Amino acid sequence: MIGRDEARAAAADTLSALLAAHDPLFAPWPEPEAGAPVMVEDLSGAPSYWLVPLEAKGRAIGAARVDERGHVMTIGLICRTPDRIEACPRVVTLLTAEEAEAAARSVLGPGETASPPRFVHDGPPGREAWLIETSRDARPARWITVTPGGATARPAGQRIGDDPGLE
Repeated sequence: MIGRDEARAAAADTLSALLAAHDPLFAPWPEPEAGAPVMVEDLSGAPSYWLVPLEAKGRAIGAARVDERGHVMTIGLICRTPDRIEACPRVVTLLTAEEAEAAARSVLGPGETASPPRFVHDGPPGREAWLIETSRDARPARWITVTPGGATARPAGQRIGDDPGLE
């Protein structure tokens, strides 16, 4: 797995090439640049890829996904308001770990304790969410995933696709 600096450099190089080509998606933004990468783990906790924010004026306007070898898998916008940058997300994960933790607390059951949130892809790369693992009586209980759309829970260890109702 490449390091944080290499992931940022790969995203910056791709962004520079798009800006040099006057890509219509990125051209309207004032001085976009690659920000501090966020590690995305798989559900087991292993590093999977980097999510590199593309920022303008301190806001996340887009993201690049950089694989373990340093190749940019995807790059695109997460905000479409260059005339109102303040309306763009503050963080590339759309929610902070603290916001995810607060949302998870709202669905905790009696006697359930929660782990700190981890940023994961819940399915294929790009299907990102905060994951909070819970336990009850020192045994795994549930996985709570949190996105801007809300918090959902399922039995600990159950992956999307294991149950047709979770698609």
